[in-house]
Amino acid sequence: MRALPLAVFAVAAVSLADLPPPEITLPSGSADYTRTIKLVRSYASKKLTLDQLTKAVVELKLKAHPIGCEYYWLRPPPPPPGITFEPKLMPSDWVGTFGEVAMTHLGGWGLERKDYDVLHKAAHGKEPGFPNCGKAPAKQ
Repeated sequence: MRALPLAVFAVAAVSLADLPPPEITLPSGSADYTRTIKLVRSYASKKLTLDQLTKAVVELKLKAHPIGCEYYWLRPPPPPPGITFEPKLMPSDWVGTFGEVAMTHLGGWGLERKDYDVLHKAAHGKEPGFPNCGKAPAKQ
């Protein structure tokens, strides 16, 4: 009996990094902050360094919220009964402010708080009232 040659099939492996990113779907009623989500996802997938992300975020020229950037970190009250809290829903008054960057952390899009702080300092570090931005420093 003759031994049959063993056929070897090479299967091309696709890494997760080669797959297109999942669709960005914001909840109904959310303001659009997809541009900052895309930047943060590029950083999270190592397509951008923190320095490149910082430069891109600074170039967006996002303003401080009129109340101050610390406003983004206030805990909202729990929603009324029957209403589900949606962490990815961005308020409309945050559009064009640094709240867009805060939402990439608060909404779970992949930005760590330590990286947010680096981005915030680069974008608003020279503004009066930093780190709270938008509020004049209190006179003592």
